[in-house]
Amino acid sequence: MPRKAIFSVFRRASEIPIYRVEKIPELVRRQGLYVVLNAGGQILRRGHQLDRVLRVLETKFKVIGVE
Repeated sequence: MPRKAIFSVFRRASEIPIYRVEKIPELVRRQGLYVVLNAGGQILRRGHQLDRVLRVLETKFKVIGVE
Protein backbone atom coordinates (compact mmCIF):
# COMPACT_ATOMS: atom_id res chain seq x y z
CA MET A 1 0.00 0.00 0.00
CA PRO A 2 1.34 3.48 -0.73
CA ARG A 3 0.79 5.00 2.75
CA LYS A 4 1.56 2.04 5.05
CA ALA A 5 3.35 -1.30 5.22
CA ILE A 6 1.62 -4.47 6.43
CA PHE A 7 3.19 -7.74 7.60
CA SER A 8 0.74 -10.63 8.13
CA VAL A 9 1.27 -13.66 10.40
CA PHE A 10 -0.47 -16.87 9.33
CA ARG A 11 -0.95 -20.15 11.16
CA ARG A 12 -1.40 -21.93 7.82
CA ALA A 13 -1.13 -20.48 4.34
CA SER A 14 -4.74 -21.30 3.50
CA GLU A 15 -6.20 -19.30 6.40
CA ILE A 16 -6.72 -15.64 7.19
CA PRO A 17 -3.88 -13.93 9.07
CA ILE A 18 -4.05 -14.31 12.87
CA TYR A 19 -1.99 -11.13 13.40
CA ARG A 20 -1.10 -8.07 11.36
CA VAL A 21 1.78 -5.73 12.05
CA GLU A 22 1.29 -2.36 10.38
CA LYS A 23 3.71 0.51 9.98
CA ILE A 24 1.79 3.75 9.53
CA PRO A 25 4.05 6.81 9.10
CA GLU A 26 1.14 9.25 9.55
CA LEU A 27 0.70 8.16 13.21
CA VAL A 28 4.34 8.55 14.23
CA ARG A 29 3.78 11.67 16.34
CA ARG A 30 0.42 10.73 17.88
CA GLN A 31 -0.01 7.04 18.68
CA GLY A 32 3.17 5.39 17.47
CA LEU A 33 4.51 4.18 14.19
CA TYR A 34 3.71 0.46 14.70
CA VAL A 35 0.41 -1.31 15.39
CA VAL A 36 -0.32 -5.00 16.09
CA LEU A 37 -3.86 -6.16 15.29
CA ASN A 38 -5.55 -9.54 15.76
CA ALA A 39 -7.70 -11.35 13.18
CA GLY A 40 -10.80 -9.41 14.23
CA GLY A 41 -9.11 -6.05 13.73
CA GLN A 42 -8.70 -5.22 17.42
CA ILE A 43 -5.58 -3.27 18.31
CA LEU A 44 -3.42 -5.32 20.65
CA ARG A 45 -0.55 -2.87 21.00
CA ARG A 46 0.75 0.42 19.61
CA GLY A 47 4.09 2.07 19.95
CA HIS A 48 7.11 3.81 18.54
CA GLN A 49 9.56 0.88 18.82
CA LEU A 50 8.96 -2.36 16.92
CA ASP A 51 10.61 -4.67 19.46
CA ARG A 52 8.35 -3.42 22.27
CA VAL A 53 5.22 -3.70 20.14
CA LEU A 54 6.04 -7.29 19.13
CA ARG A 55 6.29 -8.39 22.77
CA VAL A 56 2.52 -8.85 22.73
CA LEU A 57 3.03 -11.85 20.41
CA GLU A 58 5.34 -13.71 22.83
CA THR A 59 3.64 -16.72 24.40
CA LYS A 60 3.67 -17.04 28.14
CA PHE A 61 3.08 -20.46 29.62
CA LYS A 62 1.44 -21.13 32.99
CA VAL A 63 1.78 -24.22 35.14
CA ILE A 64 -1.63 -25.74 35.90
CA GLY A 65 -2.29 -28.42 38.49
CA VAL A 66 0.95 -28.34 40.48
CA GLU A 67 1.07 -31.17 43.02
